[in-house]
Amino acid sequence: MDRILITGALGQLGIEFIKCFEKSNSFVLATDIKTPKEKLYCQFENANALDKERIDSLVKKHDINIIYHLVAILSANGEKNPFNSWKLNMDSFQNIAEISVKNKIKKVFWPSSIAVFGTESKLDFVSQNPLMNPSTMYGITKLAGEKLIEYYFNRFGLDIRSLRYPGIISTETVPGGGTTDYIIEMVNAAKKGENYCCFLSENTKLPMMYIDDAIESAINLMSVNRNNLSISNSYNITGFSITPIQLLNEILSNGFKIKVDFKPDFRQQIADSWPKKINDSISTKDWGWKPKFGLKESIEAALK
Repeated sequence: MDRILITGALGQLGIEFIKCFEKSNSFVLATDIKTPKEKLYCQFENANALDKERIDSLVKKHDINIIYHLVAILSANGEKNPFNSWKLNMDSFQNIAEISVKNKIKKVFWPSSIAVFGTESKLDFVSQNPLMNPSTMYGITKLAGEKLIEYYFNRFGLDIRSLRYPGIISTETVPGGGTTDYIIEMVNAAKKGENYCCFLSENTKLPMMYIDDAIESAINLMSVNRNNLSISNSYNITGFSITPIQLLNEILSNGFKIKVDFKPDFRQQIADSWPKKINDSISTKDWGWKPKFGLKESIEAALK
């Protein structure tokens, strides 16, 4: 029986993983520094991922054998306080890695990001292993984390699996301080009948995926035999690419009325260092990745 620990469980991904595991026979322990506002259909403990002894005690107490480590300060928020971003993102991940080695955890899932690439990658269509030079603290921590994945596997045999997520479209949780938050914010404004000021320019193209695909891709990756995986750090993955003006047109075509102004702020520079499109063919080859939601399906689902 899988006995799963989810850290950072009340964030965008965590809430959806909890819902997904409800349908399985797995035991799930969710942890977060926040307190749930609604009932969770799993066990919950307040715990800070930086508190190594606390997390270790919970792993032992509940006989955990799989960990989904989702704690992170995202790109835009990370630039406001880069030193805190490094500490939380890296120290918590290393805590999980060390706890996993000590307790013989079977598998760990840890999300990476398209923020790892940077402007020296060929941003029009980024391959699996390009030259990487991230320009944000978030991207730096994700690239460092990918190197830790390789180190802990080669040194200790720890099986950590990872996806380089693009922007994720979900309206279930409030935006978490990422550079692609404009999608959720614009959709929510349209649903409320409000106008919106977009912090990216209208033609800024970025890769995205719908939340259901984000969750299913991770579950599928975690279920594959390790011997089938050719990538030892993190897999490229994507659904589609979209610009703010395309998003606006999709919203209008679905019958919503909204006026959008485009006033780029500091997040524009971050977006300009990210890929426009992602080559995820190795994910398709190794473990059968194929998105179910395209651009139109994702926006229609988000507007419901």
